[in-house]
Amino acid sequence: MLGFLGEAVRNYRTTGAIAPSSRSLARSMTSNLDVLEGPRRFLEVGSGTGAFTRHILAGMEDGDRLDAVEISEAFAGDLEENLLAPYRRANPEQVVQVHQCPIEEARLDGPYHAVVCGLPFNNFPLSVTQKIFDIMLGALAGGGWLTYFEYVGMRPLKAPFVGKGGRNTLRDHGDYLSKLEREHNGRRSLIKVNIPPAWSVHLQAVPVN
Repeated sequence: MLGFLGEAVRNYRTTGAIAPSSRSLARSMTSNLDVLEGPRRFLEVGSGTGAFTRHILAGMEDGDRLDAVEISEAFAGDLEENLLAPYRRANPEQVVQVHQCPIEEARLDGPYHAVVCGLPFNNFPLSVTQKIFDIMLGALAGGGWLTYFEYVGMRPLKAPFVGKGGRNTLRDHGDYLSKLEREHNGRRSLIKVNIPPAWSVHLQAVPVN
């Protein structure tokens, strides 16, 4: 926990949390993976301490692939040493690797059947949020799922402290994310057992006929 808090303080724009995600949120974030037929390709964006990564790995089978993208050098190093390297040795028929870079710079090997994203979009300029979603949705196979999360009530809580320009940005974020839900068969689940409570939001790529 102390390592997580230190990284959050140093990189609040990209970490965006004061505590690792709960198991309940991780289960909801990865709930679409089991219904996909293999071999499957998974992309995780903003892996952090690996709360979601653990659940992805637990459901992987021979022939599957996981690309994890994490901008923090500290988090990426811990992820490789403590999760991916041991898993890779025990499961040589699967490809699991971490890309320590922004998602915009990652060399991805898609299309992916599922994308799991832990980035704090309410901390970003709208143009950055839009660019990241364009990359993630563009990397999805037809019918695949993109899942991200938002803390409950985060935009109204931040609004009094960010000035008029910041409030406009928060409003524009809300409008943009709502538009994505309408356009991509969106559904969301309320996860109360998390600090703070969160919504997991699931978007589906347009199936290929």
